[in-house]
Order: sequence, then structure tokens, then C-alpha cells
Amino acid sequence: MAHKAVRMEVSEFQDTFFPLPEGTTADQHPQWPADIFDGLAAGDKLTEHEIQTRFANAINNSDLIPGLKMSISSEKPDIIDMGNSKQKPDTAIFKADSVPTDGRPNWADQLVAVEFKGYYPSQDPFDDDDGKDAKLESDAEKRREVRGQLIDYVELVFRIQHRTALFMILVINRHVRVLRWDRSGTIITRAFDYVDTPQLLCEILWRMSLLSGEQLGMDTSATRLYPNDRDYKLMDVLASDWPGDLASEDRVLKPDECIKNDPVFKYVREKFREAVCSAWPRYRVEVPDGDGVRIFLIGPPSFYAHGMACRGTKGYVAWDTKARRFAWLKDAWRLDYGRMEPEGVILSKLNAKGVVNVPTLVCHGDIRNQKTRTPDIWEAQQPVRSSTPSSTATSVSPSPTLVDPSPSASSSTSLKRTLVEVEVNDESDSEGSEAYTLRRHVHYRIVVQEVAKPLSEFLSGQHLVSVIMDCVEAHRDAVTKTNVVHRDVSSGNILILPKVTYDENDGSPSVTWKGLLADWELSKPIHESEPLLRPRQPPRTGTWQFLSVGMLTENPKTVEIPDELESYLHVLLYFSIRYLSSDCKDPAEFIESYFDAYTFQGGIYTCGTRKTHVIQTAGKLEVRKGMPITFGSPMDYIFRTLLPLFKAHYKVQDHMKATLKDAASKLPTRNIRLMPAPRPPSAAPGARRGAGSIAALKALTAGKLELLAPIDDTPTPEEQRWAAALQNHNFTLGILANAYDLDTEELKWGDDKVEDRVPEDYKPQVPSRERGRRFCAYNEAPQDDGLPEEL
Repeated sequence: MAHKAVRMEVSEFQDTFFPLPEGTTADQHPQWPADIFDGLAAGDKLTEHEIQTRFANAINNSDLIPGLKMSISSEKPDIIDMGNSKQKPDTAIFKADSVPTDGRPNWADQLVAVEFKGYYPSQDPFDDDDGKDAKLESDAEKRREVRGQLIDYVELVFRIQHRTALFMILVINRHVRVLRWDRSGTIITRAFDYVDTPQLLCEILWRMSLLSGEQLGMDTSATRLYPNDRDYKLMDVLASDWPGDLASEDRVLKPDECIKNDPVFKYVREKFREAVCSAWPRYRVEVPDGDGVRIFLIGPPSFYAHGMACRGTKGYVAWDTKARRFAWLKDAWRLDYGRMEPEGVILSKLNAKGVVNVPTLVCHGDIRNQKTRTPDIWEAQQPVRSSTPSSTATSVSPSPTLVDPSPSASSSTSLKRTLVEVEVNDESDSEGSEAYTLRRHVHYRIVVQEVAKPLSEFLSGQHLVSVIMDCVEAHRDAVTKTNVVHRDVSSGNILILPKVTYDENDGSPSVTWKGLLADWELSKPIHESEPLLRPRQPPRTGTWQFLSVGMLTENPKTVEIPDELESYLHVLLYFSIRYLSSDCKDPAEFIESYFDAYTFQGGIYTCGTRKTHVIQTAGKLEVRKGMPITFGSPMDYIFRTLLPLFKAHYKVQDHMKATLKDAASKLPTRNIRLMPAPRPPSAAPGARRGAGSIAALKALTAGKLELLAPIDDTPTPEEQRWAAALQNHNFTLGILANAYDLDTEELKWGDDKVEDRVPEDYKPQVPSRERGRRFCAYNEAPQDDGLPEEL
């Protein structure tokens, strides 16, 4: 996020984002006293608290923002800070009738954030130096820390409120900046001295008071509910216990259990109750439904993605006021590129073709043409590139407002947080233009019928295999019926769905747990042919921890079926190591080094060594060479059988690449003029280094040296058959099905699930800059969130 900042001059920022109402004339401006901020003229002699207090008093006592008030809120954290971060921002601007009196931030009611720092420029997170090599974002440690603090505040407001943007006033002693944050980046003004030029700040604050909620960045498609509202009371009723709800245990239903056509499972209502019983605000939100809109009632998100410059995905257990049932609502800022289909369009095709074990679409659509504006401002500031092929403009490096491809430090954190699932944005459909710009996002919501359980709630190893098998079957259906690959097979997208099924013979009902393959927003059709030439660093797509070794190489490729099957294997391994009995002595360390690790060379992030060793080199599951990991269950059969297939797959792939490269080197070349190599300077007579030693060695060996025979890396017929088994889903499904039914003296299923084997207080063994990172398109460096930024 820090490297996605765009600067505007104060007057341009003011006219762009704080326009005067139509018909307003200059003589309607209030008259502000010239000494309004004289109490802050002492500069560095004032403490941060003194600056904060005097600034807020000057604003409020002079009524600079009519109808609004600035409130100091740094005493206590808010009671609705769900992340337990205990953040206490200095000040915020509220509506006059919503000013908090408890000294808390009251995140839900903040209109404009205000942050104070005591020392300029050392605590200014941005640098206005316009020198040749200047970068808008400062790299100094303290400045980077301040920048991270601001991002944390903004992220929390976006999480609690429904926002399109957030304005922030950053006061650094006598200097001030005005910032605008959205999901693409940050727009900032130059820093100016508000004590010497008070009229400039007064004009900004006055104009701010004239803005509507929509102009201030509020999402007008979400209506806040209050205790006296009918829908607020309805949510209380829906959150109470209902006798007809079904327990979700996998079982045959008893005759006295009430079976409705569309039963509600207890865990769904419990999730909704958790939201309603919290102190978070409740909302009535709109979702496009054909030519109209559909209304849903929601509380706080059950899931949210960390980070600001990203899709900002949030998931809710929602009440569908039309269908009168619970549903799952996903709110996100999808990538706004013409050739990328929204997830709802993809799901509707999967549903129409009868693809099994995928969510059922209810409705979806873009929200009121709400788009991020930062890319527009950034692009307007860039010089026009020549379209002439020979122009050097086509090779110009991206602006420094883009993230640098270099690792950045991050504070140590527990593995519980580092293992958060991360999505890697794919922008390949914008035909490369995003390499020179900030990502465009459009606000989007989608609703599906199924409210599922996370994969971590599986009951046993056998049950885990069953859920994975269902999702592999869903993937096979999608490929064979719609020619679509998922491209983000990961633990967060493989879910558990309790369903009522009926016996084919007697019709008796049972609750059965099925796997559900969700989140199809990054999916894409399989292309029958691919161009021979690819970009040097094409974008990776997926979740770092579960991407295939092939996708994490220097030259990532198009996602293919073997890559997807390998991702399923990684998911199975992750949950097996973490939640099943095994002889792995240190599961946390293994998970960190296998799933999070990476190699960084030549400015490119590639696969970590342990994952590469297990998949590509060893072809078997082991902590290190000669130290296997076993589970004492049919899980061993799965890994012993599947891992050699992937090793063979990579051997075949490498051999094919080498063969193509060799063939290309033998192609005739024409019209190529080779410049002669420069001739080295003549050596002085007798100065040839080591001449005597070389002659002695020749005499010693007497010409008996024999050249070593080259290593034959040609895959054997058996390896070719194994690799071919990964070109479709059938063999993998067969292995999983065999393991599910396996019951021998050596390998049998049992009650093998244990408590989470990653300790709550586990600290990573490797510094964060050397651990796994989320990949953005074109190898942008990661952002900071446990693992580094955007992870």
C-alpha cells in the first residue's frame, strides 16, 4: 500500500474531491481569522498530545466544519475492535449528533480520520522531494512504521463500515497532509504549514462539511440499522433458538426429527447469532438481482481479508429478505478489467451445466458503479507512451508509486497469523497495461445459498479425504462440462457442507457432509493452445502456500490440471500435518518451511526448497532426506502413491523444455549481424599464468583423461505413464477413493484427528523477510500482514 501513493497539489485535490455545491460563489465563503492556529506555532516545543488538543479545540471552537465535530479518542480502544488490536487513533471527525463521549474511537461512526505526529519531517510517512531519484514514499524505518500505523487504522474502518473511500487528515506538528484511501491506493496532498497558511486548511475543512455521505466515501448501498428499526428487531428474532433447526453431525436422522424441504442447520443460526450479539453495527445491504435489487441483513463479517490495496473480501452470514432464508454474502472489490468475468457469471455457467459440489448462485452484481479513483489520478499524471514499436517508452520502468520487487522487513508474528490464506491477484486479462498502472477495482457483491463450514472442522483423516475427493470431482466437472479451471485451489476455498440426503432404497433421510469448492472468481477457461512467447515475468494466480512448484518457478506458466491436482495434494498435506496424528516431531516448523518459504534470487520470488525437494526431487514425504513422515493410516498410501507421479511429471516437463530449447538452438538464423568480440590485450612474454603447472598435469595424465558420459535425464516409459496420469482427474480420484475404503492390518482409518499441532504462541523460526510471501501481478513485492504485506 505504501508504494501505491499518488501526490496531488492541494488546490487540485480540493477541487477534485471537495467540490463546492453548484451555485456557490466566492462571497459565500466564511471569513476565518488569520490567527486561528497561532496556539500551535511553538512547533517542536509542543508534545504530540498538546498538538492534538490545541488543534481539535481550534477546529471546534471556531466551528470550521459546520455540522461536524472533531473528537479526541485516544484514551481507550473501541469495544467492537474484533481483531483485538486495541488500536486507539488520535482523533476523528463525526457528525455533531454522533460525537462519542466515552473516549473511544467509535469506528462505526467516524466520517474522517485524523492522526497526529509530533516531529516533521521524521514522522512524515511521505516525502515531497522532487529530485531525480526521489520516491514519494519514504523508506526510513520510522516513516515506514507510521505508514503502517495509518494503514492499520484505515483497514479497520473499511472492515467495520461499508466504504468506497476514506479521507484522513495527517497533522505532523505545524504541517498537514490530506489523504484519500481506496482499494487501489492512496492519494495525498503535499505537506503545507497550516500555521502560516491557515486559510488553506480552513477552506478544505469548510468544503468537507458541505459534502454528502457518498462524497465522503460512504457506501450508499448499505443502510445502517438502529435498535428501533424493524429489520434490527427481526435480526434479534432470527438469532434466537428455533426448535426445527438440525444439528450438523454426519448421521442417519431419527424419525422424530423435523425435516423441512429447506432445513436450517444449527451452526448457521449460531454464526448469525454471533454477529447479532456483537457490538458491531448492523446493515441492510443491496445486491443486484436481474433488473432490480435484493435486500440482505448482515452484522459483522465472518471472514475478512487483511490488507488495503487488494480486493478487500468480506464474507457474511446474511438473511435474504426475499427468499426468507439464510445465505452467504461476499462483498469484494473485484479487478476491473474487461476480459475478466465476475464470479457470479462463472457460477451461473457451472450451475447451468450441473457441475457438482459448487455453490448455488442467488444473485450478484456491481454496486452502483462504485469504482476506485486512485488509478485515474495516477494515470492522468503519467507521460503519454508512444505506441511506436521502436520507442524506448515501452520499456520504461513502472513509476515508483508501484511496489518495488524487493523484500521488506516485517516484525515477527505468530504462525497462527502467518498461515492466513492469501489470494494472488491475477490481472493478465488486462493485456499487460496493469504493469504500468495501479490496479482498478469495482465494488461487487455475490450471494450463494450455501453457508458452509471451514475445512479445519473435518472430523477425521477419512473425512478429510472424502471432502477433498468431492472438490476434485467438482473440479473435474468444471473442466469437462465448462472447460474452466479454478486457479485458486486452497484451504480457504475447500469447504464442508452438511446436507440432507435420502437413501435410494427406502428414502430414509441422513445428514451427510460433502465438500464444496467455492470462490471461482479467479477461474478461467482452458486454452487449447498457448502462444510460444510469454512475458518474462507473467503473473501468478492462486494462494502462495498451495501453489504448485511449477507455478512458483522463475517463469510461471498457465495453470493446468496437474497444477490444480498438486494444489489439492498441498491442502491435504497441510491439514494432515496440522490436525492428524503423525511422527512429524515439529509440525509448526514443517508447515512454515514447506508452505510459507520462498527463494529470492535476481529480484524474483520462487518456490521454497522443502516443497521443491518433496515434490520435484524426492517424490516422497519426508522432513529431510532419509527422514520420512508417516501417519499410520491410509493417508500414507495417498502420499506414497501420488508423490511419485508429480516427481515424474516434473521430470517429463523438464525433458520437454530441454528438447524444445535444443531444437530452437538448431533453427537457421537469417539477417543477424554478429559483432566480433573484442580482442583481449596481449600478454607480456612468458607471463602466461600457470603454464608450467598445466604442462606438468598433461605429462602426469599422459592423455588418459576420459570425458564423463552425460547424465541421461530422459524419462522412462514408466515415468511417462505416471506423468500422463495427472493430465486428468480420474487417477487421483481413484487413489483417494481407494484410500477412503482402505482397511488393512497395516493401514486403517481411526479417530486420528487431534488438537491443532501448531502452538498458539509459536514464533516463526525464520525472519519474515525470508518466509513465504504473497505474489501480486508482475512480481510486485508483498505488503505487510504477518507474512509481509498483503499476505
